[in-house]
Amino acid sequence: MRGDIRSYARLGLVHHMLYPSCMDDPDDHVRTLREFIARDDIETLDCCLPYGDERRETLIPLVRDCGKVDITFATHLFPLRKIGLPSPAPNEQAQIRMIMGDMIDMAAAIGATGFIFASGCPCPEEAAPAHYHAFADFCRWLCGELKPHGITAQLEPFDTDIDKCFLYGPTQVCAELVESLRPDVDNLGLELDLAHVPLMRETFDQAITNCAPYLKRVHLGNCVLKDTTHPRYGDTHPPVGFPGGEIDVPQLTTILRCLLETGFLNQAARGNLVIEMTPWPGKSVEETISDSFARLDAAWRAL
Repeated sequence: MRGDIRSYARLGLVHHMLYPSCMDDPDDHVRTLREFIARDDIETLDCCLPYGDERRETLIPLVRDCGKVDITFATHLFPLRKIGLPSPAPNEQAQIRMIMGDMIDMAAAIGATGFIFASGCPCPEEAAPAHYHAFADFCRWLCGELKPHGITAQLEPFDTDIDKCFLYGPTQVCAELVESLRPDVDNLGLELDLAHVPLMRETFDQAITNCAPYLKRVHLGNCVLKDTTHPRYGDTHPPVGFPGGEIDVPQLTTILRCLLETGFLNQAARGNLVIEMTPWPGKSVEETISDSFARLDAAWRAL
């Protein structure tokens, strides 16, 4: 492939995955995010904000004015393992919308253009029609709240029976949901995390093709699937190339080829390609990032 991949994609990173301690330490969240947004090797980023008015007052102007484009707010601090967005219980929906309303306010404050969310539980085998109706209704509400701020909701497909066991799931089912809510909802798309694709038992070509008409953002990462006794088994986001993982340079090459063929990567309208991984064991964040970009470049050269 001729030229730099950056001529075809806006490269980005996910803050809270590189600094997992920030999920439990809000002060560390502030410290690391302040450093992260100053990076000059990325054009876009995913982040969330910690709780605490003073912390947020510190971070909001810094993120908003950091010069990055298509900043996307991630709902990682929402307790999806405890309360799923498809809940048909009115009191739970009230709690969900209260927490999500706060996150929407934060996304708007930092100037985000995207808002990544996942369905949460139950898994399809345990779901009733009421769960699907409740989630569709939630999506309508969410998109309605985001629209005045010019923000697009981005549903992220997850596995339904291995680790997260969420309701949505298969990429085709997610695409059908987005289509079913049109034309009333026009700011709902998909964020495809390629690390989830093996866990969903789909091929990379299949997942990308299914999502292509609705694809707003792509995450690159890794997962461990074959060894169920491995400490990183499931959706834990080890770095690309991690021993025992499913994704390294050959798989990245397949992914990039399909993203080119479907038009997500192109010079006229560069797609947002965001690396999401935890640090290599025994290596620093900087070493992890350098390694990931090197593997991405190698995959690009292999096309």
